[in-house]
Amino acid sequence: MDWNGSYAATFRVARIDPSTWEPSGSVSGVDEIEISRDGTDESPMLETASVRVTADPASPFEQGWLRIVMDAVQDQSSESVPVATLWFETARGRYDRGFREDELEGKSVLWQASGDARIGDGAWAPKGVNGARWCADQLAERIDAPVHVDGGGFELAENIVFDLDSTVLAAVWAVLKPNGWMLAIDGRGEVHVRKRPTEPALVLDREGSCILMPGVDYGDGQRTYAREWQPDVGPYSLVRAILPQHGMDGLYEVASQRLACDKGIVVEESVRAVGNA
Repeated sequence: MDWNGSYAATFRVARIDPSTWEPSGSVSGVDEIEISRDGTDESPMLETASVRVTADPASPFEQGWLRIVMDAVQDQSSESVPVATLWFETARGRYDRGFREDELEGKSVLWQASGDARIGDGAWAPKGVNGARWCADQLAERIDAPVHVDGGGFELAENIVFDLDSTVLAAVWAVLKPNGWMLAIDGRGEVHVRKRPTEPALVLDREGSCILMPGVDYGDGQRTYAREWQPDVGPYSLVRAILPQHGMDGLYEVASQRLACDKGIVVEESVRAVGNA
């Protein structure tokens, strides 16, 4: 599938069985989907989402794992792409002409490692262990989603002792960030422990630019623009911009995204400047 070309898309929402992490049914009557992703210190869980559905009052959705899937068609080819998988709960609802309109709010697969999931009194990550594997093991013990280590990992140079009230997720980030590693969540909701990227995942230029709305300069090295969706670009991804006509020429890191799913996906993206390479 050439994501730079035109294609037609529809969206569906699948129920996910936590024991297999595979679809086990679907949610009908989906009217609106929006996904938010954030790569800042204030948002360690990385993503949230909202889905509005019109449902039969006799079988309303209450809570569970849901996967948002885009079915794309281009010329003679087609592809189904998992866009996001989150834990959803019904936040609010109302009745209209015999149907129930519900607003479902979704939270990251990492939520099970936050909140009341404490790392424990006196917990520490010992010097010499593989820090990436240690983090993956901590998460795998507490969340339903599969956890992977991409690459060999790294050796901790010193002991890391955590605060008494640290959550598992906070402890994991405390190990990863100083060592240049990160967490990423793919469309299937699977968690990846990986090194922070050094190469751009997306190039914006005059020839292949997918920019829909020029960037807005906030004066602090951060810019926001709208673009067409491309796979495998999320928080902490690098974007190489060669768009001097829009005031963007250099290397940027994705700070946040808002994905609006309709006939395709429009991404409103905020990036921060990290260099001119």
